[in-house]
Amino acid sequence: MFTNRLFRLFIALMIGTSLVACAAPAALPTATSLPTTPIPHPPLPPGTYKSEVFETPLTYTVPEGWKMFEDEPGQFGLALLENDGPCLCVWRDVRAAAKSCVEEPEPGVGSSAADIVQWLAAQEGLDTSEPQPVTIGGLQGYVIDVWMSKDWTHACPFSNGNPTFPTLVGTSPLSDTVFWGAENGDSQRYYFLDLGENGADGNIAITVDVCCGAQWDERMKAVTPVIASFVFDTK
Repeated sequence: MFTNRLFRLFIALMIGTSLVACAAPAALPTATSLPTTPIPHPPLPPGTYKSEVFETPLTYTVPEGWKMFEDEPGQFGLALLENDGPCLCVWRDVRAAAKSCVEEPEPGVGSSAADIVQWLAAQEGLDTSEPQPVTIGGLQGYVIDVWMSKDWTHACPFSNGNPTFPTLVGTSPLSDTVFWGAENGDSQRYYFLDLGENGADGNIAITVDVCCGAQWDERMKAVTPVIASFVFDTK
């Protein structure tokens, strides 16, 4: 990840939530056998929940130790309480980010899951796994692991001279605050899922960020069962 307005909003919400909690403690959600709508930020009791605002409604199941921190039309976020993250982010209608570092889509790259993973896998400056077909929550697409190449030296104006590689950018009106990329010390697993045939109705990206002291194997062990529980309501 790098300079990302999504996380600035996350931090601002965390501060605001803390201040409100000091004045009037919020009631914690309780899990039931039916999906419930949780309150952002408090710990989630183990159970099954459903997003309230995300444009493609999402049902998910979490064990102990998770929270939901964002539920917006084009952005949904879960995080482990430990280390306050990193995020398990779900975004609507992302594109491959421009290599020029401008916060816009890379010209000539399509919006389908195949288009995006093929572009990522072909980029000098990124090391990736081989894209693999996947089905998540009733939607088909591809999964790919991505990290910045050790010999990549290109910096962006916002990266303070540090090497970075923009990977994903959101689009208006649903996800235009999303701007994501790879940098030293972090790695990502991306799931790209098509809405409609070949993404004719948009796409969904699931981003698993591994940074900030988190270890890859431990992170995937914690996150994979949660992703496997996802069910998207596309009706």
